[in-house]
Amino acid sequence: MENHMIGAAPTFRAARPPLGASGLGPALLVTAVSALVPGLAHLRAGRVAAGRRLLVGSAVGGVLVCLTASVAGPSLAEAAVSPSWLTVIVSGAVLAAVAWMWLVIASYAVVRPVAPAPVVRLLGAACVGLLCALVSAPPLAVAHYGDVQRDMIEGVFPDGQGPAPAPAPEDGAWKGPRRLNVLLLGGDADVGRTGVRTDSVTVASVDTRDGSTILLSLPRNLQKVPVWNGGGRVAYPRKELLNAVYEYGRAHPELTGGRRPGAELLKRTVSHVLGVPVHHYVLIDMRSFRRLVDALGGLRVCVPKPVPVPRRQVPAGVIREGCRTLSGREALWYGRSRTGSSDYARMERQKCLLWELSRQATPMKALRGFRKLAETFRESVHTDLPRRTLPGLVGLAGRVREAPVLSVQFTPPLITPGDPDYRLIRRTTARLLRADGRGKVSAGHDLGRTCA
Repeated sequence: MENHMIGAAPTFRAARPPLGASGLGPALLVTAVSALVPGLAHLRAGRVAAGRRLLVGSAVGGVLVCLTASVAGPSLAEAAVSPSWLTVIVSGAVLAAVAWMWLVIASYAVVRPVAPAPVVRLLGAACVGLLCALVSAPPLAVAHYGDVQRDMIEGVFPDGQGPAPAPAPEDGAWKGPRRLNVLLLGGDADVGRTGVRTDSVTVASVDTRDGSTILLSLPRNLQKVPVWNGGGRVAYPRKELLNAVYEYGRAHPELTGGRRPGAELLKRTVSHVLGVPVHHYVLIDMRSFRRLVDALGGLRVCVPKPVPVPRRQVPAGVIREGCRTLSGREALWYGRSRTGSSDYARMERQKCLLWELSRQATPMKALRGFRKLAETFRESVHTDLPRRTLPGLVGLAGRVREAPVLSVQFTPPLITPGDPDYRLIRRTTARLLRADGRGKVSAGHDLGRTCA
């Protein structure tokens, strides 16, 4: 008999409780799954329209992002060296983190227990906060690394404005000269030292078609240097060494101008000495090299014979022969020591270190020490390579890693540093480049075989 009699208490049908009303555990489980399948919590709570919008919207948005990135966007490697794309990536990652946290909170809000006890409410809030931290960590990590990478690129690489025009890549492919010549300078700036002496002067001439490279090294003690500012010869003392040209340029900035007149004067001088265009330079000081090696977790090097080093730098007082992983300090002094050897032996060790560094700096090692590497580059690596060349250089670097490297040192017996035959240097360089490194040169050798 229906209970509609006058005076009887009316009854009401209870509304359907949300799923989570039965307990905190099921509510948190649905919330966690909803972070991967947007809209699931809303569908389970009976909010079908909202659940469908979230599910379809997230799917369509993901497809559109993937299609846009694959069709109109650059490759990952190209985006990693473009400040503008890095800004887009950082902004997108931050927005993704915010959206993901909102999704977790909104999902829990529709399935949370009804009228929970204060302890349950507190525990639920803590678990939701933990979920928010977990889902936001990956995009925020991407944003952090992208921001560090952007700051490093903007701090190291100029924006392309300056006296030296640069070959520009288009669509990620190298569109510059067939041979790219980059001056690699190792400066001895360090704690307790004044000024910079470029004790390592090497031109890396890269065949941009296959990545094969010829390293042309000039000794630090080269004399009678025809210092050249681009328009003519500079009155440089004949007894001064090649490693003092950098400081001379710094003391006379009117000779070349630019952000680093010392490096610019040395670049033009080396170009004049070798008789080839030198497009760009990269300068790194000793302190930076030590930090780079440590950031990569050390450098494995095969030492052919013991190299004495200062005990205050390496307690053993020697880098022993054999294949081993050197710390940053050990690698620095392995390349720097002249005790019991010569400048020319040191030049060879330095090139082996650079070759090993280029081979062993794998993406995984670089990622592990990313922040330290970025800080080191920003503080201590200087170059005139414009940012617009970086996408093309990324592809070129991959070919260089797999290609042979020929090393040529303009040292005795090929030349006499105190009275060098500069015509011989130019003829030798021209012959090597014409033959793509296959010419017969007594001082030339395969760097890979020498350093292995």
